[in-house]
Amino acid sequence: MTGPPQIICDSDAVLLDFDGPVCAVFGGLSDHQVATELRALFKGELPEVVDQSRDPFDVLKYAAATGSFAAVVEHRLKELEIRAVAVAPPTPGAVAVLQALEQRAIPAIIVSNNSEAAVNAYLRAHRLTKVVAGVSARASADIGELKPQPYLLLRAMSFLGVSPETCVMVGDSATDIEAAQRAGSKSIAYANKPGKREKFMKLRPTGIIDEMAELI
Repeated sequence: MTGPPQIICDSDAVLLDFDGPVCAVFGGLSDHQVATELRALFKGELPEVVDQSRDPFDVLKYAAATGSFAAVVEHRLKELEIRAVAVAPPTPGAVAVLQALEQRAIPAIIVSNNSEAAVNAYLRAHRLTKVVAGVSARASADIGELKPQPYLLLRAMSFLGVSPETCVMVGDSATDIEAAQRAGSKSIAYANKPGKREKFMKLRPTGIIDEMAELI
C-alpha cells in the first residue's frame, strides 16, 4: 500500500471531509442534543430507530423519506450546526495539513454532509479560508446529494477542473470511502477512533492514517 504522504503528493487535489479531519463538529454542542432539538419539530410519535438515534442526520433522512417538511428540518439543522462549530474542537494536525498543501500548491477543498454555511463559519472563525480552495457541502434538504453518493465530490472536482483519478478523498467514515470509490477517486481513511482501522481495511481505501499529521 502506497504511503499517505506519497498519495497526497501524487494527487492534483485533496478532498477533505469536515467533521473529523478538520474539527469535531459536535464536540461542544453534542449530536444527541442536536438530534433531540430536531425531533421536537415533529408532532406525534416517531419510529423508535429515529426517536432513539443520536445522529441528527437520521432525523433529516426520516423527514426527507416521509415528506415531513424536510426543508424545515434541514434549515434548523443548519442553524444548530452553525452553533456547534462555534465551540467545535479543532482536530490536531488539521491546520498543519492545510498549510502544507497550500505550500505545495495542492488545492484542498472541503467536502462535507454538514451545511455549507456551518463549514464556512468555522473556516472564517479560524482564519482558514485562504488555505482552502473551496467548499462543496450540503446546501439543501436533498439527501440524495450527500455522501456516500458521489455528488459532492464530483461537484468539487468540477469546481477545481480536475479528474476523479487524480484526486484523493480524506475522511473518517465509511461513507467518505464509499463516495470516493463511486466517484472513481483515491481515498485515505482517517481511523480516529479505536476499531476503525480494522473496519476501514475491509473497504480497501488507498491508504489509512491514525493521525492527520501522517498525511504530511
